[in-house]
Amino acid sequence: MATYSVIAVDGQTYGPVDEEGLLAWVKADRVVANTNVHCHETNQMVPACTLPFLGEKFAPAPPPAYPAVTAGASGNMLASYPEIVPANSPAARMHTLSRFPGAAVVLLHFVTLGIFTIIWFNLMHGKMPKTRHGDPSAGKAIGFLFIPFFNLYWSFFTSLRLVDRVNQQRLARGLPSTMRGFTLTVCILSIIPYVNYVNFLIIWPIWTGLMQGSVNELVAATAQALALPRG
Repeated sequence: MATYSVIAVDGQTYGPVDEEGLLAWVKADRVVANTNVHCHETNQMVPACTLPFLGEKFAPAPPPAYPAVTAGASGNMLASYPEIVPANSPAARMHTLSRFPGAAVVLLHFVTLGIFTIIWFNLMHGKMPKTRHGDPSAGKAIGFLFIPFFNLYWSFFTSLRLVDRVNQQRLARGLPSTMRGFTLTVCILSIIPYVNYVNFLIIWPIWTGLMQGSVNELVAATAQALALPRG
């Protein structure tokens, strides 16, 4: 018999349980129609309402847990890239971003001379679903920064795409989009001689703290919406 686990966006795993255990969670309202369920037998992650033995338990289906997200709703550049996964689907809302103190990010930025900042935020690309063509993996986001000359373009692309991807997650949870204009400013200042020193010492650290704060707010909103008691 197949076994199942419920994986929350904060990385916590609940289970495994068999079909009877999952049914018991449904009856206890611990699993709802759009709860993401991992089937160990097929190694697939699907909404609970799509499982045949659970589908009839969710009639009529409850309204979506999050507001609809329309293409380009945040004024970002994602609208020009075709979707791989519909923005309003449960799979598009799954991420494994985690909280981290903003002050610690700023401190580590100085201690590592900016290396931590580059790695930490580009790793976030690998913690969000690829919803559109061009969404980079964490390895690609970091690796392409080491290509001479091309990295001048790539630093703009990966930074702005990160903000757009985070904003897409924020909009799906009713939070406002943020950070895009500031991010573009930081990217421009980073390539201007002499000004880039001021950028590194003052403006970039401010960006790191605000960006981590935006992610922390997203993680808190996601956990509140999808939190389940540990089984």
